[in-house]
Amino acid sequence: MAFARTVALAALLCVCTLPARSTGAAASRLPEAAARAVDGVSAADLRSYVERLASDAFAGRGVGDAGNRAAEEFICDSFKRNGVTPAGADGSCYQPFEVYRPELGAHAHLTASDAAGKTVVDLPAGTNFYPLPETGDSAVTAPLVFVQHGITAPDLQHDDYAGVSARGAIVLAIESAPADLFRGPRAARVDPTPLASVEQKVAAAAAHGARGLIVISGFLSEVRDVWPEHPSVRASNYRRVSELRANPMPIATIATSAAAPLRRALEEGQALTATLTPDLIATPIVIHNVLGIVEGRDRKHRDEMVVVGAHLDHDGTDADGQIYNGADDNASGTAAVLGAAAAFVRAAANGERPARPVLFALWNAEEKGELGAEAFLDAPQPARRPMANLNLDMVGRHEEVPNPDDWRFQGFKKIDPSASANTLHVIGYSFTPDLAAEIRDANDAVGLTLLEDYDRGAQDLLHRSDNWPFLARGIPALFLTTGLHPDYHTPTDDVEKIDFEKLARITRLAARAAWIVAEGREPRMVRK
Repeated sequence: MAFARTVALAALLCVCTLPARSTGAAASRLPEAAARAVDGVSAADLRSYVERLASDAFAGRGVGDAGNRAAEEFICDSFKRNGVTPAGADGSCYQPFEVYRPELGAHAHLTASDAAGKTVVDLPAGTNFYPLPETGDSAVTAPLVFVQHGITAPDLQHDDYAGVSARGAIVLAIESAPADLFRGPRAARVDPTPLASVEQKVAAAAAHGARGLIVISGFLSEVRDVWPEHPSVRASNYRRVSELRANPMPIATIATSAAAPLRRALEEGQALTATLTPDLIATPIVIHNVLGIVEGRDRKHRDEMVVVGAHLDHDGTDADGQIYNGADDNASGTAAVLGAAAAFVRAAANGERPARPVLFALWNAEEKGELGAEAFLDAPQPARRPMANLNLDMVGRHEEVPNPDDWRFQGFKKIDPSASANTLHVIGYSFTPDLAAEIRDANDAVGLTLLEDYDRGAQDLLHRSDNWPFLARGIPALFLTTGLHPDYHTPTDDVEKIDFEKLARITRLAARAAWIVAEGREPRMVRK
């Protein structure tokens, strides 16, 4: 599960309810051969996967590191050994996609001048100005216009772009959001975090035809904290090359004091022309999602697929050489997907398949922003329609919140691990009640304590794993997790702390649920 961060897309929860409907003939009962195959998921097998993936030999599976590639190969080998059909490109297990680690060149610069050619600001990257890692690579010269906070929110009847000629311009926007935006009855239904994010300002600027964005910030971190020269594997940011090619718009931030001459001139009605040069260095590397499929029995559903996924990557190593093995995050979810896939193969060998195909997917670069899931959804492999997603992320521990005042757990109540020994959070239930009902059906034979409680608040967990790219595209998706604990994103997230019997129960639940979804009616999505 990725660390807390702002998100590019905001979803508004529907205040109405959509009654969950029966899944049809499948209900909670699997064919006998399928039930035996699922019940055959063993804690010992899951342990063997987690022990391998979370060993020091894989060095934390960090993107850009050899350990990440070794994890890809181990997962592919496991699929093949278990009889799962590779579903990647050219008959392989792999879906390649390009990413890059943003680097700041020596010539990043912002200048602005008035109609007479007089310089208003002239700033190299440094204390008062620098491009943001989200930046595109285009250098742009264009009119500069001020757009308040740069927020367009129709549901709140708010549009900072109203009456502003932003098309073809570089827009200057204040960070965050105005305090009064989230007051009143409409605001009660809106999560303020995404609307105030830089990503949302970028989306609004692009939607209004802007060619560049500069965000005014009250506090700027040191430029080398944002753009480290030699970051560790853990500290490295990555972005997709396809996104860079599609969105070359430069994005930067400027200190409030440095922006003051610009705002003053614009407020006086002066016409300013700015040149924003990001000098982004983007060197592509290729990483892979790892995909396996078990075909369904009904040819009329061949062009659909249920996707059972988990992310294979973790944090790698830090600047001190410490390894973040990520046993729970997310060797546990990866093991569950491998175990569920093997169960489907056993069922097929005994003559039972669900109506639809089930794709078993191990995503890469989730910790860098769900990059693998995004790449998959841009070009599904195989080229079929994903009709539902079950996402397993951190499914091997007992939830533990020892101190709600700790910044890592703000927004959560105190939870003792002994009280969560059998609990599993189901996130996304309010977006897809049908799919949540199918999870409950599947649980009749498993007996976990399912909690539907984290769709709002809870540090925005809804947006922090590979379920979100599916939901953002209108595809029903649920995020299954046993929750946070003090070892989350630390070097102490190790194998000996995993509850393998609980992990086996969760794997059986995911396998049963995937079968029910693949056999039954297509789940619906709640949309605002």
